[in-house]
Amino acid sequence: MLTMGSGVSRAKPFGFDALARIVYVHAAMSLVVLTSVLQHALQRGGQAAAVSAGVGLVIAVSGCAAMVGVARNRSLRALVMLRCLLWVTVAKVGLGLITVLRTSDSATAESLRAILLNEAVLIPLAIYWSRRIHTTYLAAVAKT
Repeated sequence: MLTMGSGVSRAKPFGFDALARIVYVHAAMSLVVLTSVLQHALQRGGQAAAVSAGVGLVIAVSGCAAMVGVARNRSLRALVMLRCLLWVTVAKVGLGLITVLRTSDSATAESLRAILLNEAVLIPLAIYWSRRIHTTYLAAVAKT
């Protein structure tokens, strides 16, 4: 609860630090995986996969920067950016899932598992960081 007595408490919302760390770990894992995908796509000449991996790399780095802005600098602007990046990533991964389901090669099952695991992490993160309590908390911290 953010309100206590006569003033506003600066207590962090439940799970704030833990879920910030999950965003960092997810971004780091995304950087590793997407760098590998980009390297293989460039070797094979797959332009669509290379562009998708490149966009994913930009989103991962931007998401990490936004998370730093939220967790350390208590920036409302960074929170808005983080929310947008998380939901864009959910949509991008969803489109990747549709693409993988349309193809029928030997790597489909492995790709499908990786995509579903990614979505299983991303959707709860996007929902958590979209909660209004974070805006209220960051606004209260900014006023003090």
